[in-house]
Amino acid sequence: MRKTAVAALLALLLAVPAFAGYRFDTPEDYLADAAALPAWAQTLERHTADRIVIRDCLDREGDCEGRLESLRHLILKGARLDEDDQLRLVNRNINRRRYKRDRRTTAPSVAASGEAKLSNHWSTLLEFLRRGGDCEDYATAKYFLLRELGYAPEDMRVLVTFDRKVRQYHAVLAIRRDDGSAWLLESDNTIVRARQNQYRFIYAVNEHGIWHYED
Repeated sequence: MRKTAVAALLALLLAVPAFAGYRFDTPEDYLADAAALPAWAQTLERHTADRIVIRDCLDREGDCEGRLESLRHLILKGARLDEDDQLRLVNRNINRRRYKRDRRTTAPSVAASGEAKLSNHWSTLLEFLRRGGDCEDYATAKYFLLRELGYAPEDMRVLVTFDRKVRQYHAVLAIRRDDGSAWLLESDNTIVRARQNQYRFIYAVNEHGIWHYED
């Protein structure tokens, strides 16, 4: 009888997915093109202009000033590292920048049409390095910096969540690893697997689109 109970329990455990968390391969969650979220689309446009400045700095040794020179050294250092060390380098360096609280008082979300339900500002990498920002700006800065290190946009998303532990809205950068798993670059310098027991996922963006997770 005991063997039967143990066997039944094992079968039940095996039937439950080993990992329930954020996934990149859920086409049913796709909502719209990135252009449907105006604030984000404008940030992408500004970053396109910023990339010209960054590329010029990378090509001209000793001819950059201030934060651009620091960024140049960071990108060149990161280019010599493997993926794990790159993620740690980017996470640590962005997290040490100045935090500036957002004035938002309502929940971040997107409508069914893909349009934002509230006005929000997203920073480019250079904007963030100049003035700091809130958690969404930290996430976008990590996104743009990893793009400079060769990460593909389809393997990254700025993920807006509700943190159940502290009962606040929070944005993190989600990264897809080679095994298909999703990991989050957190503000405390940790890089953790994206599980739903802490976060309720709301929406995500990258250069290609918007993904929506709430009714």
